[in-house]
Amino acid sequence: MTRDRERCGPAPQRPRPTQSPATVRCFIARQPDEAALERLDRLAREQQARFPSARRLRRENLHLTLAFIGVAPRAQARQVAARLADLPFEPFDWTVDAVGAFGGTRVLWAGGSSDALRALAQRTRALLDDLAVPYDRRPFVAHVTLLRNVPRGAAHEVAAAVAPPIVWHAGPPVLLQSTTEAGGTRYTALPAGDG
Repeated sequence: MTRDRERCGPAPQRPRPTQSPATVRCFIARQPDEAALERLDRLAREQQARFPSARRLRRENLHLTLAFIGVAPRAQARQVAARLADLPFEPFDWTVDAVGAFGGTRVLWAGGSSDALRALAQRTRALLDDLAVPYDRRPFVAHVTLLRNVPRGAAHEVAAAVAPPIVWHAGPPVLLQSTTEAGGTRYTALPAGDG
């Protein structure tokens, strides 16, 4: 794992701001195709076998975050979703070829470098700037979170190659909303016309 990935990783979990029916907790992401989703879920299960106390992300929640917004007014979120739907997008593949951990955050990820993803993240963040939507401005690091609450000190143990690499054929970015249910957190696409 490089020091850049360690420095640019997600921040420790903070208490979530209060959310009302007029707001939505959301982020811009890409979702994996079915084949990549299956491989990522299998990889997460294999890693959880190494760290049984860690919390594995649910299969349906695996994603790549391009820009994290947090709690936003629902009307503003619908506007972001509409603009994303109109964003010109040329499909491309992403190769997931490494597993690592962000040092202080206890997050284990799968990822790989990609100029195309970096450019897409810049375009989605420019869209948010255009709409004056606040978002987390930390540098983009192309990764999918597999496990949370990995034991402290595990970061140096987990760096490894993914063999064979996972090829992710994914569609355009979407706005995902985070909702908490009895069974846990769930990420679903927020349509532009959501009321």
